[in-house]
Amino acid sequence: MQDLKIVQKRINRAIFEKVTYPSYLYGGIAERDYVRNARVHANAKSLIALDVQDFYDSIPADEVFSIFKFFCRFPDPVARALTDLTTRHGRVPQGACTSSHIANLVFFDTEHRIVRELQQQGLRYSRLLDDITISAEKPLTRERTSKVVHKIKLLLANKHLKLKGNKTRVCSNSNPEVPMEVTGLWLNRGAPRVFRSERHDIRAEVFRLERMYELSSSAPDYHEEHNRVSGRISKIAYVGHFEAERYRAKIRSILPIYDGKEVVRTMRLARVVCATPIHLRGSLSYLEKWHQVNYRLGLLARTNKGLAAKYRALLQKCLPPVSKEELLYG
Repeated sequence: MQDLKIVQKRINRAIFEKVTYPSYLYGGIAERDYVRNARVHANAKSLIALDVQDFYDSIPADEVFSIFKFFCRFPDPVARALTDLTTRHGRVPQGACTSSHIANLVFFDTEHRIVRELQQQGLRYSRLLDDITISAEKPLTRERTSKVVHKIKLLLANKHLKLKGNKTRVCSNSNPEVPMEVTGLWLNRGAPRVFRSERHDIRAEVFRLERMYELSSSAPDYHEEHNRVSGRISKIAYVGHFEAERYRAKIRSILPIYDGKEVVRTMRLARVVCATPIHLRGSLSYLEKWHQVNYRLGLLARTNKGLAAKYRALLQKCLPPVSKEELLYG
């Protein structure tokens, strides 16, 4: 599995990362994430949100072969070999590092026509992998909405895909009972925002984290919860929520630490890594273990800078001979 992961990363680097993707595609593409996807539809008056059913598992190997043959223009043997390396049991596996790129390209020969037609009608279209969003700066009639949804159904049917019925949402900024939501963000007031309920949850989680810190700042549960809450705060900071910095300051003042048991474990792991024979230090597993220990020493430094410095000096003597970049891509 590790070797396959390396090969797939090399496929990404050599092929997919060189593709110039259409502006309406988001997800799995540098600097095109869920927030930028939502911003496409800022200030919309009407919004249609659609979700593709079982997206990855419904993309057959034949469609992947078509991408490599007709889009990438590889000869059949190469296209077949690449298809075999990026599919599993004849389908696109969810979680493989190549899958999001394949998902972006699965409609390479049809999607652009639909998008152009919608744009000519004054509609905005974006797709973040299996989430399709169409919006308008004016209210949409029920009849027009039905026609738009029908076009998307035809686009999907051409690739033997279909919509997830219960995830199809049609909403407008004049109806607060059905929020205008794009990939988890709220658009009723124009620019993408985090939902009020999520902001309230984060505030409560920060308060709960402070109580957990008082009980034990070294408990494994506290480490896990601190990381999780930190990630949620990063989300609201990304969309510019004014309380994000205050929350960040709070959790920086209650950082998790290691207890005596974890300090001993960190020292033991550092010694094990440095005892690895030189000829084995060029592997991906060694590189990952080395970085894991280096991370743990960063946590150790919060309570014992001297001990952390001692083991960091030891770790520097057994640096991996290659970077992850060199190991993966040669």
